[in-house]
Amino acid sequence: MPAGRPSPYKPEFARIAQRLCRNGATDIEVADILGISVRTFYRWCLLHDEFTAAVRVGKDAADDRVERALYQRAVGYDYVAEKIVTTRGGGPVAVPYTMHVPADVRAALHWLAIRQPRPWARLPEPPADIARIIGEARARAAEDGARQASENAARFRTAVDTEVARRLSP
Repeated sequence: MPAGRPSPYKPEFARIAQRLCRNGATDIEVADILGISVRTFYRWCLLHDEFTAAVRVGKDAADDRVERALYQRAVGYDYVAEKIVTTRGGGPVAVPYTMHVPADVRAALHWLAIRQPRPWARLPEPPADIARIIGEARARAAEDGARQASENAARFRTAVDTEVARRLSP
């Protein structure tokens, strides 16, 4: 029989966590709504497989929704909206019309940088002869280290000679 207070975990918490994650809630927000600490939330993720699976499914659904929205923003889209107009002889009338949202270049570049990083990501290309560059950097570091060591040795000799002369002088 385990010692301590029993866990407040209930199986329905998995369903609640899944809905919250699907709607974009963070781990901290889910824990707050369930009335537990974040530490307890993570412990439940370790101890209860159904809770972990529910959180993962909910977060995947939210990520998919964001991915679709980014894609639509990148390529542009149309949607139907309504405008309320007043006719001359009557009351207000709802007139549907199609609204066009043009493609967004930044969203497209972001999408491509994630999906095809080699040609689209803004990462600098590594130099062609990386081994030569690393070798040169190591040689410079070794030269700097040797120069500093000889300078330190000269300073030490000067300090020792000065101290010896000071102590031997009457």
